[in-house]
Amino acid sequence: MKQFALSIALLVCMGQVAGHVHAQVTFDQRIGELSKQISDGLTENQKQTIAVVEFADLRGNVTDFGRFISEELITRLYQTKKFKVIERQLLNKVIAEQKLSLTGVIEQTAAQRLGKVLGVDAIASGTVTDLGKSLRVNARLISTGTGEVFAVAVTEIAKDDSALALMGAGNTGPTNTSSSSAPSYQGNAIASKDIGSLRVVLKSIMRVTVAGNYSALNGIRCSFEFINLETQKPIVVAMNAIANSSVIGRSLRSTLVDENGGLWRPRNSDVAGVSIVGVGQQQSGFLYDPTEIVTVLAKRDDLNSDEDQNQRFIFGPTTEMLPGQNMTVTMTFVQETNPTTSGAPPKIFQIASEIVVGIAKSGTKKSYSLHNFTFDQVSLSAGAR
Repeated sequence: MKQFALSIALLVCMGQVAGHVHAQVTFDQRIGELSKQISDGLTENQKQTIAVVEFADLRGNVTDFGRFISEELITRLYQTKKFKVIERQLLNKVIAEQKLSLTGVIEQTAAQRLGKVLGVDAIASGTVTDLGKSLRVNARLISTGTGEVFAVAVTEIAKDDSALALMGAGNTGPTNTSSSSAPSYQGNAIASKDIGSLRVVLKSIMRVTVAGNYSALNGIRCSFEFINLETQKPIVVAMNAIANSSVIGRSLRSTLVDENGGLWRPRNSDVAGVSIVGVGQQQSGFLYDPTEIVTVLAKRDDLNSDEDQNQRFIFGPTTEMLPGQNMTVTMTFVQETNPTTSGAPPKIFQIASEIVVGIAKSGTKKSYSLHNFTFDQVSLSAGAR
């Protein structure tokens, strides 16, 4: 009888060990899958130099699990011998020196600046979402040339003891913050941010259907309230858009990213309540960089014209807001990419957008500034469609 009990205990122990080993192999395989998806995305888009930043949860918090993911990806991408991977110590030093926010979902201008400083073609970033019994890791590959997402990767990792330990340790709190103030909740608003002399209040977010060229498209409509915080001076505001030598482009420099890594963008025709501006050609024939919008707007004020030697260097007007005035702005984001086409539709989003604010100085001249405002972990209300 004692021998039988001993045998049973031994079998149970062996089963536990086997289960632990199986979980470890699965964990390793999932990271391998994620690394391969990223490697394939880099190869297909001819990117050779990459920086991998720390992964965050949907609140912008970085845990040891997020750091572990980035470390594993750095190692595995280097081991392919296909890419030059920036060492994390150097990356963190540059991030601190440049005062950048590079966790979770990255703003376009931050990606472009890092590309110029480190000479990297792409940045791998992402989020870790706790689904209860598992962890979903969504990664995005961002081109440092355009600041746009060009590929995505996703995997789901079972919560074993190692994952739970990493998730619970080293929580550093929110790190994916923009230069503007943190959101404050007031009244029936979802969130609000003060951007210099402008307050942007996110009032509502809902699913809509948008007409496309050949079929209906999925859309997310966000309603904002813009408030001029100046009590004595008017201000001007405008959304920044991509432009070319002849016309403003199709989309704003704004994005919405859902919990599954899906990318959404607003078309210019789906923005109401505020004007849109974009930069055109320089005298040399080259296009201005979209981030130079502030300089080019000031140039238009100086020349009192949007043309220079018969070349259009800026497109679109700004919208004037009187002291203390408020106005309603709506933006409808249309779904572009989504790696998970099945299952329930996403409910949590991050909204990032570029906006120009100008304060009157003298005559027609204004002092302009370009802002990137971000609303993190925005969720559809229970009553949303």
